[in-house]
Amino acid sequence: MIFMLLVLNEYLKEYPVKKIVQALYNNGISVKGDKLFLNNVEVSISSLANALNVNRRTLYETIKFINKNDVVRTIMENISVIPDISKISLLMGYEIVTIYINIGSFPKVLWEVMCLIKKYSSYIKEMYSMNSDLESNFIRIIFYSEIDKNIFREIDEIPGINRIVINSPVKLNIICNKCEIKICPHKISSELSKTDIL
Repeated sequence: MIFMLLVLNEYLKEYPVKKIVQALYNNGISVKGDKLFLNNVEVSISSLANALNVNRRTLYETIKFINKNDVVRTIMENISVIPDISKISLLMGYEIVTIYINIGSFPKVLWEVMCLIKKYSSYIKEMYSMNSDLESNFIRIIFYSEIDKNIFREIDEIPGINRIVINSPVKLNIICNKCEIKICPHKISSELSKTDIL
């Protein structure tokens, strides 16, 4: 994501439409021809203009600009939104672990974390990561259920990790120098077994 923003910034740095294109990109809104889409759902120009606090003419001019530049058009045609369940995961009884990584340590940390997940046979629901030289790097993993707490002692020892945030639907007793624990006891999911889910 960051790399694409850098490419867009390079092509847009001298143009007033830069902020609008970045807003479209950041919100996952693609431009196909003279229309705007959120995945496969067409977005109203009027509604989006109101949301971005610009007039419709400005938005139409931005779309024309995007379509005139091959690189920008290719990027903006292929943007899509990936559903993010992290905000509702705790309600479903899932456990969320976010590992914040020092710049330059991402590949090694990712490899070692994945090896530990395999070692402890943890069931992953969703995983998202960001490796950037500009922002904080992280790996966010959503697990189907509470995971073996011994994994955190081993993750704590991986060089390059500066913080681990654990969001859980149950109270945890974890000894980990880098761990920050957040509890949300409001589970609403049914009592499906792991085998039912998988």
